[in-house]
Amino acid sequence: MSRHQGVYNMIKHGAYNDDDYEDEDDYNQQEDDEQYGDHNFTRSELEVINNLSDIFQLDFTRKQIIDALYETDGDSDAAFEYLSNKIKKTQKQQQPQKPQATKKQQQLIQAVKKEEQPQQLPQLIKQSNSIDKSKNQFHIEYKVDEYNSPYPSIKYKNVIQTNPSTSIVILGHVDTGKSTLTGKLLQIFKALDDKEIRKNQKEAKNLGKDSSALAYATDMTKEEKEKGVTMDMAYKTIVIGGRQYNLLDSPGHQDFAPHLIAGAAQADYAILVIDTTKNAFENSIKSGMLREKLQLISAMLIKQIIVALNKMDQIDWNQKQFEEAKEYIKVSAAKLGYNQKQIKFIPISAFQGLNIQNKHNIQWYQGDNLVQEILNLPPIQRGDDKPLRFTILNRFHQNDGKLRGTCLLGKLHSGQLEKNINYVILPQGIFCEVKEVERQSVEGDIVEIKVKTLIDSEFQNIQIGSVLSQIEYHVPVANRLVCQISTLDLQTPIIKGSQYLMHLGAQKIGVVIKKLNHIYDQDAQTIKKKFPRAIVSNELAEVELECDGQICVETHTNLEQLSRIILREKFNIVAIGKVTIINVNLNKLKQGKIIHEQQI
Repeated sequence: MSRHQGVYNMIKHGAYNDDDYEDEDDYNQQEDDEQYGDHNFTRSELEVINNLSDIFQLDFTRKQIIDALYETDGDSDAAFEYLSNKIKKTQKQQQPQKPQATKKQQQLIQAVKKEEQPQQLPQLIKQSNSIDKSKNQFHIEYKVDEYNSPYPSIKYKNVIQTNPSTSIVILGHVDTGKSTLTGKLLQIFKALDDKEIRKNQKEAKNLGKDSSALAYATDMTKEEKEKGVTMDMAYKTIVIGGRQYNLLDSPGHQDFAPHLIAGAAQADYAILVIDTTKNAFENSIKSGMLREKLQLISAMLIKQIIVALNKMDQIDWNQKQFEEAKEYIKVSAAKLGYNQKQIKFIPISAFQGLNIQNKHNIQWYQGDNLVQEILNLPPIQRGDDKPLRFTILNRFHQNDGKLRGTCLLGKLHSGQLEKNINYVILPQGIFCEVKEVERQSVEGDIVEIKVKTLIDSEFQNIQIGSVLSQIEYHVPVANRLVCQISTLDLQTPIIKGSQYLMHLGAQKIGVVIKKLNHIYDQDAQTIKKKFPRAIVSNELAEVELECDGQICVETHTNLEQLSRIILREKFNIVAIGKVTIINVNLNKLKQGKIIHEQQI
């Protein structure tokens, strides 16, 4: 069943769970040609008709759906609303008169209603690392004042003396060579052994994709290899000059944007890979994908970008093409607040390995090679006395390797991970004990840990984006936030009641705009207008929003990485921003409900 059918269920029955439905390609060109050969519909028109047919197949014929599109001048959103209203109107007319319930029935109804009351947010009881296993319940007492105040300094038992690692997200549009570049860096710095390289080369040859062998270092699933498309984030570590770098290879296709955002949220710096061949570069501009990647980098508050202009060997290292791409990106980045010192441009060939570790003989280029520019990135200064915050990026069981058993992969934002200590995973409220840590780790590291949950089945409830923290100083969990946002190019203004999909760290959740507090001048300090009726494109504003459920969050003054937000609607980034105030609305707590299927 397609996710479109889930939207139908949401309209008709008021319930929709995104996890119950799988993505599938709803478009069949051959079938459409047979049915509509005389109508000369365009491909995009047929896609709209097919999507609406899947949603409303139980209530309307295909002809009625086409008539609805004609009625609304081909506007798919208007047709969707037109058909939805028709269903609701029919249901209202057909709704039977409810019989009067007996006294006993009324008592049963009240009992059911009581059970269906929204689950109250648990109360925090500050306690030591001892846990009442019989109750197995984490109690949270929401102290909003503490959430919005600076954290106390934490003294850890062991002071770890090691260089902090640096996380770099490698991103770009489909087929720009992101995974090939990541594989080449892993090969150069011996993060891949010869046996693995030979295995990847053999597998690529068998699939008729010889040029993809390097990409298989991070594109490891069967589907990724067969389709030649990165679908999920891949995390690999290299060591250069005694410094450790976490490379985050990201998907480029729009369908996998949530994975890209979740991975980019863990990054300190970015390498933006650009395909410089003429048609490819022009298409990335026309499609808006290049602009969206720059917006995402800006949203993650990444201060420095390395732009790797790839496939230069295919255009014979053409300087004019290089300068044109460079100029377009410089202008686009400047609109997002980046200056020339924050962006470096490097011509490379990832497949040939040119200008990556050793400088290639390019007469017109006098800059550094890619590896040198990576080394030029300054280490991120991190505090070592903050409460533990460990964002979970993956969960798995493994029977070999250094850690065996139930494991979590995550980013250590702050604090220290200690063995044989009990922690809590929020917002689920799952207790666990850390049994082993992959290596001695400090803030900024992406590491694996072996854990033991009090109830084995609870491990399956741990979600990507959940946060492991200390019981005494747990991560704030909230459902109402005051945010400072910067809007991008909006199709419709932001008003009270607007609904979006919000990404925060590796989490995503539906939100509703509850208040528009004010619009700022460009200095982000002076209030230009209080309580505006709408926020339009390219404005800086303060809004209050409410989440569909609970979310782990920090104010930007306490922990920047868990305060960055992105608001999306129908695949488009609407606004980027940060959380300034954390609040909790106990009366409005709802269990996670996806607002718009199109936003995922």
